Amino acid sequence: MAKITEGVNILLGDPKKAVLNLSMPMTIAMIISQSYNLIDSVWVAGLGLDALAAVGFMNPLILIITGISNGIGVGATATISRYIGSKNKVQVDNAAFHTLLLIITISVLTTVLGIIFLKPLVLILGAGSIIDLTFQYGIIHVIGSFFIVFMYVSYGILRAEGNVKKVTYAMILGAILNIIIDPIFIYYFHLGVSGAAYASILSLAIISTLMIKWFKNDTYIKFSYKFFNFNKEILKRLLHVGLPAGTELFIYALMIAIFNILLMMVSEVQSVAIYSAGWRVIIFMSIPLGAISSSLVPVIASSYGGEKFHNFLTIRNHAMKLY
Repeated sequence: MAKITEGVNILLGDPKKAVLNLSMPMTIAMIISQSYNLIDSVWVAGLGLDALAAVGFMNPLILIITGISNGIGVGATATISRYIGSKNKVQVDNAAFHTLLLIITISVLTTVLGIIFLKPLVLILGAGSIIDLTFQYGIIHVIGSFFIVFMYVSYGILRAEGNVKKVTYAMILGAILNIIIDPIFIYYFHLGVSGAAYASILSLAIISTLMIKWFKNDTYIKFSYKFFNFNKEILKRLLHVGLPAGTELFIYALMIAIFNILLMMVSEVQSVAIYSAGWRVIIFMSIPLGAISSSLVPVIASSYGGEKFHNFLTIRNHAMKLY
């Protein structure tokens, strides 16, 4: 008999408390995480506007990777929470292992396609005069894409069991690690913009290792081949929710890419540097909405799985009040 964790009890309890308990820690964690992005821009800006522009040109492609990962994470949240609501532990762990297989598949495809097409893509995006700098920064993210995909999807799996505390800890620790490691790699080791990429991937690798340890010992959901039984319905549910959710960030990335191209048509690389830095500030405004939206997925899905359909109106009304 699996141990029922605090997060699972929250999901299966009062839906009002569940939405509040899941959204508040996520808001704090996302603010701290986004603060790192601003600080990262400051460290990179110290290398000059060309380095900051190189990061700006890679942002759309990195957003596509994180968008696909977030999408699969949302699909995992909805699918696994639904099984938690119906108290079907076998399918909970089976769905988790299906998600792990998707993580591996997406990571391999991202790495292979990235190595082949990265340089032509950043050239199309307008990186012309700083293509080598952009490639130096981007190829490190492509090769380390497993850690990007694993971390973002794992956030979704942890949210599925209402375990936002661990998501919060991971996000805060990741931001702190990046803030500390960034200047060391950029300036002390003289790696320049590549140092910023190495620092990001190293911090992601550390957080991923920590989350693997959590999944092994401290979570309701377990990754194990012994729980795996291939099920087309589970895969369909993961992708049915995950692909539309991932498409949202893909469209956002496409919009940034188009703006970068337009800026390069009328100006220099410095305009891309300023534009990308400015957007990092604007994103702060959407953090509370993102945190509340993330918390709604497992609460609604667990209620659906438990056939507590009367909870839906309560969840919606309470979320609107929080907005």
